[in-house]
Formats: sequence, C-alpha cells, structure tokens
Amino acid sequence: MGTEKNQANTTPIPEPPATPAIPAPSTSAGGGVASTPPSGRGKKRAILIGILVGVLAVLVIAGVVAIKVANSSRTPEAEVRKYLDLLASGQASAATAMVDPGVPNDQRRFLTDEAMASSTSLLVVEEVVADGNEDSQTRQVSATVQVNGESFTHAFTVTKDKPTMGVLNNWTVKNSLAAQVSVDAQGYTQFTVGGVSADAPRKLVSGKPATYFFYPGVYTFTPVAPSEYVDVNTKTVAVLDGVHGGTAYYADAADVSLEATYSDKLKEAALESAKEFLNSCASIPGNQNSDCPSALSSDAVSAISVKTMPTTLEPMDVDPGVFQGQVTFAVTYSDKSYMPGTRDVDAAVVVNVQFANDGTLKLTPEGTPDFWVGTSR
Repeated sequence: MGTEKNQANTTPIPEPPATPAIPAPSTSAGGGVASTPPSGRGKKRAILIGILVGVLAVLVIAGVVAIKVANSSRTPEAEVRKYLDLLASGQASAATAMVDPGVPNDQRRFLTDEAMASSTSLLVVEEVVADGNEDSQTRQVSATVQVNGESFTHAFTVTKDKPTMGVLNNWTVKNSLAAQVSVDAQGYTQFTVGGVSADAPRKLVSGKPATYFFYPGVYTFTPVAPSEYVDVNTKTVAVLDGVHGGTAYYADAADVSLEATYSDKLKEAALESAKEFLNSCASIPGNQNSDCPSALSSDAVSAISVKTMPTTLEPMDVDPGVFQGQVTFAVTYSDKSYMPGTRDVDAAVVVNVQFANDGTLKLTPEGTPDFWVGTSR
C-alpha cells in the first residue's frame, strides 16, 4: 500500500495557463494618444508659435501707442497753428490751398507769395487755444497774433472730418484770415503791391471803390502814374483782422485812398500854355477871343503887347488843378476910344487842368496836358 501512495504523489502538477499578450495601443487616427515623447521638430514649432504670438502682441500695443501719439498732433489747435505758420512764413498760396477764403478770383490777386514777400511785417503767432468740448465734431479755436506790434484775436471754426484709415483724426479750418481792403484812387487807374498790379477805379466815377483781399501784414500801395505829369504817392497800410490804417495809425480807415498830385512838369506845361494864349490875346484878331480880357477886344484897340509875362504859375490852395499868374498888357487905343493912347491892362491868367471821365489827367493826341486857359480881372 505504501508503494501505491508514493506513486500517486509523484504525479506532475499541471502549469497554469499562459496569459495572452496584450497588444500595444494603436497609433492610427482613431486610436489613443501615443505615449512616445515628442520629437525635436515639434518642440521647435511650439517655440516658434509662442514667439510669433508675442511679437504680434507687441506690434498691437505699439500700433495703439503710435495712433495715440499721431492723434495727439492731429488736433484742432494743431491745424489752426499749421495754417498760421504758413501765413507767418509768407506762404500765401499754401495757406489759400489749406483754407479757401471763398472770394472771387479778381479779388484774391494779392493772396500770393509775391505780394506777401513785399510785406515789411508779417503775422507773429502768440497763442492758440481750443475750447473744452473735446467730444464735439465742431470746435472753436481762439488765436492771438500780432502784426507790426499790433495784437488781435481771431476765432476759428474747426470741424472734424472722416478719419484716415478709420483711426487717424482729421480736422478742417473753416474761416480764412484774409481781410478785405477797398481802394479808392483819384488821378490813377492802377496800383501795385509787391509787383502785383490791379485796377483802382475812382469811387466818384464807378460808384464804389475796388475791393481786394490781403493776408495780415504791412503793405505799400504804389499807384501807377498815367503820365510824367503825375507824381507817385504811395501809401503804407497795416492789414489786420479785417481792419487797416495808415503808416502811423491803424484804426478807423475804411479805404485806402490814393490821391494824385502833379509834378513840376505839369506846372511848366501850364506856363507854356498860358504864354501861348496870352501872346494870342496880344494879337489882332486874337484879341477878340472871349476868354481874353474884355479891355483888349474893343474896336478902338490899334496895338497890343505883353508888357509883363508871368514867369511862373502857382496852383490854387482850394484846387491844385487850377494854376494862376499875373500878366500886364500894354494896349494902345485909337481916336475911336473916349480915352486914346497907350495904357496898361492888368489881368490874372487862369489855367485849368482838364480831366478824363476816369478822373485821370486828360492829354492831347500829342501827349501833352489838355488845358483850358482864360483870364480874370
């Protein structure tokens, strides 16, 4: 029996069944995340993306700051100051292009660089201040400036325009600083300022003075003499904000008045005309001229001579276009007279300058002054 038990104990114990191998997770598109570490190329890509995001953030911030800085100089006051700086430097054409004065072309001929270059005192900017309505589309800007030491303040209206690229502010100055100046000329038909010429009709003839516009400054108005017999009398005017005056005074003058005076050549021509007339009166039948002294026209006159011819003629104080001088005739009367014999006849010779319809000195076809000559006792 013992042997049988021993044999039973030696029977081999069966091994446990083998555990089947578990397959690795699939790396296909529908499978789970691979557990393998990222490659070096992936790390570089992540770093590059981070850098680009940072650069874009910096650029956005820099752009916002740049827009704010740009708009800080694109303000209503800055636009007005830009306009005033153009006038202060004599850039009339650029100023007109920036702010149109809204006047006819024939009245803006002195709004030029050439005319402003002749000014002896241009605009000086003292202060530019905008109102406090920062959110308004229309702003009021007050500018204090001076010309030739005379200060004045001008109120500008400035309106907001469509922004550039939707972010940069734009403003437009609406009212020009050009001032109206009316010119009345007597004895002239034209004048110049800084080499620029214009017509100057006489107010009494045309019914109104000529009107032109000027930018602030001190200008000299130079009439154009129509002949050698007329003097050139200039007038210097300070043009401010719509007001102007003479050289020494800057108030109350509504017009620039250019009044002609006459040269010594006219006085000489008047004397020659008087001599010719008096010699005619001293002749027979020239003595019958009704403008000669009546004492010379008698039928009893047998001889006449000019005993004392005037050597000069002087203009009358009340009318510089009238010249006068004294003359003495020696007149011989025949027996027909109640008092025959030779006696002196004193008279005043009068020479009147003749004027054309436009108020200028009238000339003969030969280019000499046209006079009326007569006598008075």
